[in-house]
Amino acid sequence: MNSQLWKSISDFVELSEYPKLPCPFCHEVELTIDENSVQSRALSKNYEKSAPSRHFQSVKNKLSQEISEQKNTIKEMYDENKLLGVLLGAGLVFTRLNQPNYEFHKFIAFMSCQSCGDNVSVNGLAQIHNKTRQDQVQLVPIYKIEHFSTPIPLFKIDSSVPTKIQLELLGAFSYFHIDTNSSANKLRRAIEHFCRELNGGNAKLAHQIQKLKKTYPLEADLLDTLRLVGNEGTHSDGVDEDDLLTAFRIFEEVLTIFKKQEILNEMKLNQKVLTDKFDKKMLT
Repeated sequence: MNSQLWKSISDFVELSEYPKLPCPFCHEVELTIDENSVQSRALSKNYEKSAPSRHFQSVKNKLSQEISEQKNTIKEMYDENKLLGVLLGAGLVFTRLNQPNYEFHKFIAFMSCQSCGDNVSVNGLAQIHNKTRQDQVQLVPIYKIEHFSTPIPLFKIDSSVPTKIQLELLGAFSYFHIDTNSSANKLRRAIEHFCRELNGGNAKLAHQIQKLKKTYPLEADLLDTLRLVGNEGTHSDGVDEDDLLTAFRIFEEVLTIFKKQEILNEMKLNQKVLTDKFDKKMLT
């Protein structure tokens, strides 16, 4: 899994810097944004009252925190020296007035695969520079894709992986771009299906993993840590993109169990052919 690729689009990015992504259809890393297809509209005031995305909320919270910290700094300076406090306050106000002012938009677009020619529709948030003076330079918009109409696999899922695990993983990949805690929850569900495939039964996940240690001790130990990530996403809100990328990388390796089983089953058939041939010769 290319973790750096996914880290590079975890925040707002200029379209010209948006990397090629793996195509969900042909799996070639040739999926690119069609800039001519981009359409956007400014967010209404109702958006903030509803359920704004965490990316929107993060930008707003960061701005509020900066303003709060500046107010505290000005107050501390004013209490020590009123003149310096006034000058500092005026300087910070001037700096803020000259900072770029961005307006949030909702956008939709298409991504096209340069290899197979298929398309994926996307939507998310854009920050459009709003010029407040004529002498200001128009800055390039920045975009955050929050949803791919066909989920983009963060790593290629081998066909040997059972369907239920694949579906939960695709859900985890999809949520990665907009809601990391929901993504962690879907990863946990994928692990549950993983354990059921190998153990059978519907025991609690911790018990399933404990049972798995008898046959796959290393994999079970890794899954126990991923279970904690899933629990955090389910019951709290402390999972971020870096946590998920590490967890996905671990799970990618654990999933190779199914490919190994497929190969071993094939080898058993080959073994039977050889055994039948040469055991008969030994008996004659």
